[in-house]
Order: sequence, then C-alpha cells, then structure tokens
Amino acid sequence: MKALNLILLCLVVASALWGVRLVAEDRHLTRQIAVTRDSVERLEGEYAELQLEEGTLTAQGRIERIAADKIGMAAPGPDQLTVVFR
Repeated sequence: MKALNLILLCLVVASALWGVRLVAEDRHLTRQIAVTRDSVERLEGEYAELQLEEGTLTAQGRIERIAADKIGMAAPGPDQLTVVFR
C-alpha cells in the first residue's frame, strides 16, 4: 500500500509541475502575441503613411510640374502627335 501511495504522490507532484510549466508557457506565448500585435499595428500605421506619401509623390500635377521645371519637358503639339493603329 505504501508503494502505491508513493507512486500516486509522485504522479501528483509531476502533474502539478507539468501544470506550472504549462501556465508559464502560456504566459510567455501571451506576451509574444501582444508584442506581435503591437508590431502589426505599428507596421500598419507605417504602411498607411507610406501610401499617403506615395499618393503625394505620384500626383499627376506634381509630376507635370517637375517635368516642366527641372527637365524642360512640355506637352507635344498636335503636329507632333502620331497615331498608330494595330
């Protein structure tokens, strides 16, 4: 009977230790999830800023102004156009 009690005690202790380990692992994973969510939110904000910046940099008026001012480009006149059909 003593051997059975000793075996049961060992099993109870092992089960308790396993439970403590699982709780610690759960806390660790929960922390990792929170950190990852924070990173995702930060990256989403950064992406939104980059999209806004891209929209500003690719605005048609800005491109036309840079082409005219810095490169000296101008829209072609009607006599300079050639229409090609397939």
